[in-house]
Amino acid sequence: MSENNALVIFGATGDLTFQKLLPALNRLSQLRPHLFQKIFLIGRQVDTLEAYLAYGHDRGLDRQHIDQILPKLEYVMMQAGEASAYGPLANKLTTFQGRFFYLATPANLFHVITEALTLSGCLIKDHPSHRCAYEKPFGDSGTAARVLNDLLHERLSETQLYRVDHYLAKPLIQALVKIRFQWQTAGMESLWQSSHIKRVTLRAYESLGILSRGKFYDGTGALKDMVQSHLLETLALLTLDLPARLDAVSEIQQHKIMLIKAIETIQAAIQFGQYEGYLQEANVNPSSITETFVYLPLHIKNSRWRGVDFAIMTGKKLSEKRTDVTIDFHSGAQLIFEVAPNLGVRISETGWDAFPPDALTHLHALTRHPFAHEEAYVNIFQDFVLGNQTLFPTADEISATWRLIDDILQMPRLPIRYRHENDVLPKKEHN
Repeated sequence: MSENNALVIFGATGDLTFQKLLPALNRLSQLRPHLFQKIFLIGRQVDTLEAYLAYGHDRGLDRQHIDQILPKLEYVMMQAGEASAYGPLANKLTTFQGRFFYLATPANLFHVITEALTLSGCLIKDHPSHRCAYEKPFGDSGTAARVLNDLLHERLSETQLYRVDHYLAKPLIQALVKIRFQWQTAGMESLWQSSHIKRVTLRAYESLGILSRGKFYDGTGALKDMVQSHLLETLALLTLDLPARLDAVSEIQQHKIMLIKAIETIQAAIQFGQYEGYLQEANVNPSSITETFVYLPLHIKNSRWRGVDFAIMTGKKLSEKRTDVTIDFHSGAQLIFEVAPNLGVRISETGWDAFPPDALTHLHALTRHPFAHEEAYVNIFQDFVLGNQTLFPTADEISATWRLIDDILQMPRLPIRYRHENDVLPKKEHN
């Protein structure tokens, strides 16, 4: 890793930068003070750093949350879509060996900005300390994602591309593979298969509606917003076949791809829902059939998971905020990974008699696991600079998840109007 690094953020005047990225960088600067020597903020709304900070204050930025990085900030006013604007930026970057570019912009600018960065010499293909990160969403269909990946690969190698999915950087999601390696070391991996597990359920429930995201959400929906990236990737981490070593990043990525390709959705049982009042939300088409809830049952067609029932459930305006993964064993035992609002592992009090005594001992140890509570974007920036791509989806992973989503969307479904998730879910899912 270079010791002379610059970070360049495109889309710096967006709410994501003010509310998430800058506070995360401030926290990271406390943990690793010398990770970035300079942070360039690219925007076109204002012309000075002071004006930028004032603009950010109106959008949720608290100066106290960026006190550590304030001396490192430099605002650069430029039009990201104009190739001629990149010469001055290249001059600012000449003294930095490590150059990290974070694109918090619409996806239609990803290729435009990447091409301009490479043509201007800001970003050099195959340079080990030059990388580019792209904020979700990465395409809005399999075809769009494939075209975008092809265009980016003309300019950069796959090892330089970091496709951001903040959900995968949440503390417990990030710990899933580590936990499974601990089980494998303890001889418990044999329990992690169909002979012991009956059902796996992933839930990502939100109690709020779409808030002010009507324009984006109505063109996206819950399937693309949550399932295509966050939840399918989480499922892959939970169920992939482990390589021999935790640091075998390329093997973990390949095993994720194999797992995603083995997923078979149960098309006839998929349900879409739309919450009562959605059509009255700002910037939503009053005739919209966009889904705000998805119930997605599926199977994994490989020897480890054949016969296990899987279900993904996610949506807005539900009875509670809840994100978790529930593992139901044939014995009646239950294991729950809680992602939000609580963080940790819960195990049932009964159903463990069929397991070796040390299995329950190891599971109880998990409830005391010291999960890091760092905000997801702290982990993202750290892994980005350190070159750890474990939790960043590859081009092949993106293509594999989009193939599943595109197949689902080929069968049109009118959403069921709901006030509660039970209005949409099959009766067996009510709890």
